[in-house]
Amino acid sequence: MTDSGPQARVSTMPRWFEFFRPLLEVLDDGRTWQKRDMERAIIKRVGLSQAEIEETLGSGQPRALNRIGWATSALRRAKAIESPARAHFRITDTGRQLLALHPGPIPEPAVYAIPAYSEYVPIKGRRAAHADVTTPDLDDADPDELISSGVQLVAQETSATLLQRLKESDPYDFERVVRTLLVRMGYGKDGKMTPLTGSGDGGLDGVIDRDELGLSKIYVQAKRYAEATIGRPKIQEFVGALATRGANVGVFFTTSSFTAEAVDAATRVPQEIALVDGARLTALMMRHKVGVQVARTIELLKVDEDFFAGE
Repeated sequence: MTDSGPQARVSTMPRWFEFFRPLLEVLDDGRTWQKRDMERAIIKRVGLSQAEIEETLGSGQPRALNRIGWATSALRRAKAIESPARAHFRITDTGRQLLALHPGPIPEPAVYAIPAYSEYVPIKGRRAAHADVTTPDLDDADPDELISSGVQLVAQETSATLLQRLKESDPYDFERVVRTLLVRMGYGKDGKMTPLTGSGDGGLDGVIDRDELGLSKIYVQAKRYAEATIGRPKIQEFVGALATRGANVGVFFTTSSFTAEAVDAATRVPQEIALVDGARLTALMMRHKVGVQVARTIELLKVDEDFFAGE
């Protein structure tokens, strides 16, 4: 329910991270659960009252499902649970270890400390983001600050989830994402990227027109490397592949990140090279609405002082 006014009732529902344990306990039977069935089982295990079940956010979404969703996302990023199929989940060995190590409630830091979680969210950003969710200082923050903080947190969550999906995708899907992004950014004479195949491609995945007239070309490499970082050798290979094509412009996309030596190497070659790591890629996807959609638009009203001033 959405309460307002000075007598508004504060929700007694467990906070989102307090759903970690019941969620893992539901999945601990070893089965693969369909999302809706899993949510019902979690609500039953927690023992929410009918009033709590009926609570909604301003968007109309049930508060319980929203909090379960945040817990699900965090545990999935930590690889404590996995999704073998769309809207289906099952526990992993990491999830079972969490249950074994924490007989009571599973604290947030225990999930954040899992190395897999840090693959998607930088430590500084993770702490700042979840500080706003768990302990918002309503007395010190004005409404605009609270709204901005919430928007920033959702953006961070979306970016992290996007990167996770990209790392889980197969090479062909990753190339499709890159191709779609480049077209959305305005590249391509015919709105398409031509794939490069055969032994002579040198690892390059495609070529796209830089402008609608097709006066110049951009050669593209899109790779989901298993390494956490991409070093100088990979950049040198990329430059060599461009040289065999007589290409002057290239873009290297990856879900990983580039070392300082790799970035330096890209600036010391005659070709014009852009390096797009996982963080920059997800930022571009969000800016150009690739793989994301607008979930809600909020209209905020304020008093028109000019109207009351008679102007």
